[in-house]
Amino acid sequence: MTTFSPEQTAYLDEVYAKLKKRIIDVDEKYSLVAGEPHLDMPDSLNLVKLVFTPKSPTELSSIAEQRIAPQMLSKQRSVDSAYSSKLKSLSQQKDKINNDTFDKMDAAAADFEREKAEILRKVIDNGLYFSTVANKYNDLASKRYSETLGQLTDDNKQRQKAIAQQQTDAEQLYNEQCQSLQEERTARIADAYQKLTEEQREERTAIEKYNNTLEEKEQKYQASKAKAYETARRAEVTRALESAKIYSELGEVGFRRMIESEKYSLCIDAFVPLNRSEAQYILSLDSFLQSHLGTYYDAFVDWCNTVLANS
Repeated sequence: MTTFSPEQTAYLDEVYAKLKKRIIDVDEKYSLVAGEPHLDMPDSLNLVKLVFTPKSPTELSSIAEQRIAPQMLSKQRSVDSAYSSKLKSLSQQKDKINNDTFDKMDAAAADFEREKAEILRKVIDNGLYFSTVANKYNDLASKRYSETLGQLTDDNKQRQKAIAQQQTDAEQLYNEQCQSLQEERTARIADAYQKLTEEQREERTAIEKYNNTLEEKEQKYQASKAKAYETARRAEVTRALESAKIYSELGEVGFRRMIESEKYSLCIDAFVPLNRSEAQYILSLDSFLQSHLGTYYDAFVDWCNTVLANS
């Protein structure tokens, strides 16, 4: 027997498999028993429903806080920055006031020392070094110097007090702004929570509506499937009755010969494209054709050996 390549063998096996299927279809076509209809329809559409998982109040509150956090953080940073800048400015003003006071005190001390030196020079020039006049002028100079220091100190205290009041006012304003932001934060969280609750309610409704649509589709499909089944069942009954009618007209032998003749024609159609060696390969595989062609089998083998081209 001719040896075929794996590709040729696969091709011939496929040809034979298709022929077997067509021959079995002939048996089903002329069966005298109404069989169970074969519907090419799945049992169900198997549509996947959506599952709604509601978030707890705690989860919704957390999400609400996350939603408003960026805006509130920006506002808080703005308030903090303004407060920090104000405190820095006031601190710089305090330092400047102290520096100005220290500079004036240093200037007053220098003036005091120059005045004492001038008094000393004058009393010496006038021969009054050991007189009470020198002490008198020194006392007056010391008094003026002390008064100047006192004025500078008092002025410094007043200006520092004003700065301290501004710091107090700035702190109070900052606390009020923080409290206002906290109240705004609470209100915005409540508003965001309400919106989330509404969104969740709408999501639940949408999912329920979608799932109901799936149920309707499944019900319609089952009704359509039942209708198709009934149509197929009636067609199968009609087919069986037609076969019975043919059987009664031809008798058992005639009926069998008719079926074998139709199968014979199918075999001819399937083998026409083949050559003799390919046909012989298929015939050697099993006894399927012999059992189904009956009295036509020998005629078919003879056709293969005489009509088909020799490889």
